[in-house]
Amino acid sequence: MGLKRYFSGKSGAWFWGNIAMMIVVFFGAIFGLFGLLGEFTHNGEKIEVPSVIGSSVEIAERTLENSKLRVVISDSMFNAKLPAGAVIEQTPRAGNFVKSGRRVYLIINMRGEPMVKFPDIINNSSLREAEAQLTFLNFSLTPPERVYGQPRDFVVGVRQGLRNLHAGEMVSRERALTIVVGAGELDSTEIVEDSLLDSSKEVELDF
Repeated sequence: MGLKRYFSGKSGAWFWGNIAMMIVVFFGAIFGLFGLLGEFTHNGEKIEVPSVIGSSVEIAERTLENSKLRVVISDSMFNAKLPAGAVIEQTPRAGNFVKSGRRVYLIINMRGEPMVKFPDIINNSSLREAEAQLTFLNFSLTPPERVYGQPRDFVVGVRQGLRNLHAGEMVSRERALTIVVGAGELDSTEIVEDSLLDSSKEVELDF
């Protein structure tokens, strides 16, 4: 009723021209808003993510930025097969299609082996306790070495290659460790059996 009263008595080219202009401005604003949204969200735009695996971080950044993508270095790890500072992983992966401005997360190869402080496990822990601590620190372990004359499964040493380790020193996490543990006391029956076995071998050889 109010709208009808508003339009009653109003006529003429000027009045209807204003109405037409308002309609044009209204729809123009809507189309303009949709256009801005499309530009802001890059609607319909597709950019193929290039591969930067194995490239230096400097080249990777340049390559991705030239493709209108953003670079984020998210983490680092160590890979002895790749040079220091090279890209190990990327997300999204190469070949995926994304919008411009998308972040590409990179994992970079560390400059040098990751080192960790060796824990105090020698002469005060069991084999199970030592394995738990070293596994938690991401060390890889070889089968334990057992020596007679020490309490069974009691840790008496740890080696990395030929090097004997000591608590508190910095150790590479990329090379395996060997835990040296006691095998218990060698009793007299075992000694006799071993000597008899050796004697029988000698007799066979002499024969």
